Amino acid sequence: MKEKHIYICENSTTGIFTGIYDAWASKYGHENNRILVEEPENYEFFTKFIYVQPDLEKAEKVKRSIIQKISKEAYMTVYNGSISKDKEKADVIYRFLILGFAMGKGVLEHITNPMVSKLLKMDLNVKNEYFHYEGFLRFVKMGNNILFGRFRPENDIAFTVAEHFADRLQGENWIIYDEGRKKAAVHQAHGQWFAVEQYELDLDKDGNQLEEEDEFLSLWKCFVDSIAIKERTNKKLQLNMLPNRYREFMPETEYKINKK
Repeated sequence: MKEKHIYICENSTTGIFTGIYDAWASKYGHENNRILVEEPENYEFFTKFIYVQPDLEKAEKVKRSIIQKISKEAYMTVYNGSISKDKEKADVIYRFLILGFAMGKGVLEHITNPMVSKLLKMDLNVKNEYFHYEGFLRFVKMGNNILFGRFRPENDIAFTVAEHFADRLQGENWIIYDEGRKKAAVHQAHGQWFAVEQYELDLDKDGNQLEEEDEFLSLWKCFVDSIAIKERTNKKLQLNMLPNRYREFMPETEYKINKK
């Protein structure tokens, strides 16, 4: 009996794509591999756990392969699957790509396949939530006339929602904050928006305002300071996994700023 390999990857598009790349490159046999975004509750015998570090270059190769060997539409569907709340999404995407690279662009019509069907359901769920917040996300005005919109989406859609508001509120300084995932999209008026990961804001018990305005403004200052390092960023590692549909107003670069 051959040992099973379970790849544990970061719960992000880049993390999932890296896990897929590593599993594929191992040539261990797809039937012996599994990809997860968290460790399973029940451990199995004859199983090896492989912990995957996100790699932007590997993820870019997977992205490019999906577009070239299947279709842009397939990439859009896979991307939405990768930001789904579904805990099995990484392995579903892996199985979908095994089939997709063999079938080509017609794979999305192969709805009788359970992996295709499940991926399409995840895709639809993400789209429905995205369109909901596109119309119903509300902002409050904070210090320095900065607009602040907070929400707790089921799916990881903060950055796709930010794409919509980068167009709709392009003349405003704003922050869209995902309370559950502690991440934010920070937008400069008539300029770019940037991704901020692992940043916890202290909200009052009603969740309407910040307990300390300085705490809020520090996030904005963190964003402004990041512009200074723009020219020192390694452009080869600048990767945006958002599909073109979401990228019309996307800045060329994305910064991840960790609160210290």
